[in-house]
Amino acid sequence: MTRLDYGKYRGIIASIALFLLLDASVLTLNFYISYEIADDAIAVNLAGRQRMLSQRMTKSLLDGDYLLGKEHSAESALVELETTRDLFDSTLNAFKFGGTAKGAGVGQVTLPPVVDETAMAAINAAERVWQPYRGHIDALMAARGDPVQFLPALQTAIDYAREHNLTLLKTMNDLTVRLETLATAKATRLRLIQTIGITLAVCNFIFIILHFIAQLREGDRRIELARRETTEILDTVNEGLFLLDENLVIGGQHSQKLSDIFGRNDIAGRSLNELLNRLVTEKDLHTTREFVGLLFSAKVKEKLIRDLNPLDRLQINLPQKDGSYTTKYISFQFARVYEQNKIAHVLVTVNDITEQVNLAQELEASRGESEQQLEILTNILHADPKVLQMFIDNAHASYNRINAVLREPLRQQGPGHQYVLQNKVRRIFNDIHNLKGEASALTLENFALMAHQFEAELAQLRDKPNLSGNDFLPLTVKLNRLMAYTESVQKLIARIGGLADIPQGQSAVPSWAHLYDLTSSCAERAGKKVHLVASGLAELSLSSERLEVINQVCIQMIRNAVAHGIEKPADRRDANKAELGRIDVRLAEVAGGSLELTVRDDGAGFDYKAIRRRAMEAGLRTETDLECMDNKQLLSLIFEPGFSTCREVGADAGRGVGMDVVRSKVNALGGRLSIGSSPGRYCQFVITLPGEVSDSALAGDAVLSAA
Repeated sequence: MTRLDYGKYRGIIASIALFLLLDASVLTLNFYISYEIADDAIAVNLAGRQRMLSQRMTKSLLDGDYLLGKEHSAESALVELETTRDLFDSTLNAFKFGGTAKGAGVGQVTLPPVVDETAMAAINAAERVWQPYRGHIDALMAARGDPVQFLPALQTAIDYAREHNLTLLKTMNDLTVRLETLATAKATRLRLIQTIGITLAVCNFIFIILHFIAQLREGDRRIELARRETTEILDTVNEGLFLLDENLVIGGQHSQKLSDIFGRNDIAGRSLNELLNRLVTEKDLHTTREFVGLLFSAKVKEKLIRDLNPLDRLQINLPQKDGSYTTKYISFQFARVYEQNKIAHVLVTVNDITEQVNLAQELEASRGESEQQLEILTNILHADPKVLQMFIDNAHASYNRINAVLREPLRQQGPGHQYVLQNKVRRIFNDIHNLKGEASALTLENFALMAHQFEAELAQLRDKPNLSGNDFLPLTVKLNRLMAYTESVQKLIARIGGLADIPQGQSAVPSWAHLYDLTSSCAERAGKKVHLVASGLAELSLSSERLEVINQVCIQMIRNAVAHGIEKPADRRDANKAELGRIDVRLAEVAGGSLELTVRDDGAGFDYKAIRRRAMEAGLRTETDLECMDNKQLLSLIFEPGFSTCREVGADAGRGVGMDVVRSKVNALGGRLSIGSSPGRYCQFVITLPGEVSDSALAGDAVLSAA
């Protein structure tokens, strides 16, 4: 708890204490003397009554004498005399000895004994007169009813009253005057005390005011000095600092750096929601509000929620005067501020970490480039030079085709416009998918990842209902990245001289080891166990064109077989199969110089129900049409662009492009494609490519047959 420095408040505390003491003293004396004056007023009233009672007793005696012949009236006078006697006697005794007496009303009052000598002298003088007077009245009361004794007693009492009535009246008058004098003196003393007390209190109050004003001025001076120092600190710190209350309102003071970071000066007093409204998503803004709410909850440990900070690193785009935008990276850090062991505010520190982020990105890019070059170098050293050269040549050819597609002029909006745009997407998709498969086979993981991201962009365009030419602009950035990667491969190859020059169109017999690597990597990604058995590939001398087609078809068919055909080890055990699946790839030359490529796996075969269901979901056919289609017709659907039975998109399947690519390659050489499948046993693709002489003549759609 904060401890006060009482020393600097000693003067004002003493002044206030003295003021309170004076007030208390004056009030105490006022109450005391007021009570005394009230008692004196009662005594004065009773003393005045004593004068009246002395006159009433004399009057009652005279009335009794006058009304002696009237028995009823005389009796009333005697009762009055008796009452007056008792009241006068009890009141006189109360004055002298203290005690109770009947008050001016119906109640009893208590009188203290008179201590003033003058008043006491009047009481004693009155008592000397009263005692014989009371004796005569007592004798008269005792003789009531006895006419013989009553008349002499009455006459004696009347004679005594006539002789001493004025004396008794004078003593009671002296007592009354003295009591009034004493009461007046007390009232005068009370007024004097009140006047002195009020005067002292006013003087003390003026002193307090002057002292307080002086301290206020000194406090204002210190506050102003502290404010200037705080302002200087806030203007020079390199962080944006401000306080945040429980309602997410920014405090009135903040560092100048905060204004520099956000490019605005109207931050104080605004809500954090307003400051971040256009800079973060609604979800992040909601998370920030919840996070700050946790900071204001005393039940939550601050250290436990630091990692939940949603604004630890934030990218913002701030508008400039020229209409452009500047990108900054800022970091918010939150800390509790306590007052008297209670959470009063949250101190927010905002740092512009743009330089650090840019440096980190540069380092990451440099490291990525180094890793990429190391990966390229490692794969170059282990890759078949002929296959690697084929990949590079095919990549450049694909880039040229993609560039040509992207540059194709678009006709005005009209019938078929969307079809043209979707066809552009499909053509680019085929080339990228081929490159992705070849890169995976050569374990060029960075290239495969970039191609996969390229595919994701294409998939979004393919699913977009209304395309425009501007939708293709982001593809140029991704294409440039692929081209830069390919150039890196070429440069490294040139440096190490690891490739033999192969004349265009000359036969080459690669080792095909990359197909085994592809099978292993695909199986590992899919969580399966697969063994590849290849034959005939290395024994035949092929032209560059056929070699490229067979290589691409083998890559695609192996990826399909692993992703769609071969089951997971547990499923194979349940089906009484060996955990290790098998893919057979065989290339043979048949009659007429034709080539026959067979790819067979011992997997689950085609799931015709799944094909029918996915075709209906994709809207390729109506439910009625699908029910009428036989297995051969259903198999034709797997070659439709975008069709895939995979529910999730992965590195090797799910885009619905692979079989479309295979058909395109076979079509290009005028080949035939037949499919055989047995549920739970195998799936087999047989591709027949005509001889060299017949290539151009037989070019057309591949013939599909199913067994």
